[in-house]
Amino acid sequence: MIARFWGVRGSIPSPMTSEEITSKVERAVRRVLGKTLDQDGGVKQYVGELPRYIKGTYGGNTPCIELQHAEAKAPIVFDAGTGIRRLGVRLMEDGFSAGNGTVHLFLSHTHWDHIQGFPFFPPAYVAGNRIRVYSPLPDMEERLSAQQTAEFFPVPLDAMQADVEFVHLAEGETVRVGEVEIGTAGLNHPGGSYAYRAESNGETFVYASDTEFTDLADVDLAKYVSFFFQAKVLVFDSQYTLLQAMEKADWGHSSSVKGVDLAHEAGAETLVLFHHEPSHDDRALWELLHRTRKYAEMRGLHETLRIIMAYEGLELEI
Repeated sequence: MIARFWGVRGSIPSPMTSEEITSKVERAVRRVLGKTLDQDGGVKQYVGELPRYIKGTYGGNTPCIELQHAEAKAPIVFDAGTGIRRLGVRLMEDGFSAGNGTVHLFLSHTHWDHIQGFPFFPPAYVAGNRIRVYSPLPDMEERLSAQQTAEFFPVPLDAMQADVEFVHLAEGETVRVGEVEIGTAGLNHPGGSYAYRAESNGETFVYASDTEFTDLADVDLAKYVSFFFQAKVLVFDSQYTLLQAMEKADWGHSSSVKGVDLAHEAGAETLVLFHHEPSHDDRALWELLHRTRKYAEMRGLHETLRIIMAYEGLELEI
């Protein structure tokens, strides 16, 4: 399986400002002072060695992750934030423009940042395409329809020409999509949210966004450790710093430090920090990543747990 990240930001889309781009250019120029670069290879090497917060961006689109199985043509997609629009553009180049595509879309919940990209998903407007929407929420069709009423969007859900089906999952139920088995678990988030665990050939991917782990009983924490158990990749809601998580108790989000603790308990291999706080620019995210890795090192976990900051365009083989 391959996981591709199309949207990684939480709460609201957060495009870079002109000031942030100017700051990146200034940092790059300061680093190059005193160096001698040729016009081709030297420049490319210099740019390639710059840290991500200078040479690129973690991204401003809200959550969307594609999971592709080697033997399946139908992608599995987790959440429909604004990142799903770019995924849809890519899919239109891979047969969906002819109405020959199928997408399996698993929604964690219906807060705006997780569904606001769905009305802009190009394959949904092509007859012949099939979009299966999965969720333990029993009224998912009504919720998505409400987002596309005339008060909020000019095109209603029933104007989508693709065959849009809704599949209600019971919490804890496992559904099979091709060679991938996908299980569910309820999360601690205002209004409710759900995590998904995808397994195939002994490899496991877990998507656990929009959840908080403060003031939970030991039995509840044990449930999450079991759900995350031996995940090769654990995508974890780390929107807040530890201090922000304490200040914003009951807002439904977690911290990277808690992610390290739970990933270690569960024996996960790779922890992906996800659902980035909109006020955190690229430099702040880069610093958070390194503080999190330092915490793991202090706990002696740096050799057993890989920690990655999610960014748009990231691909992970599972």
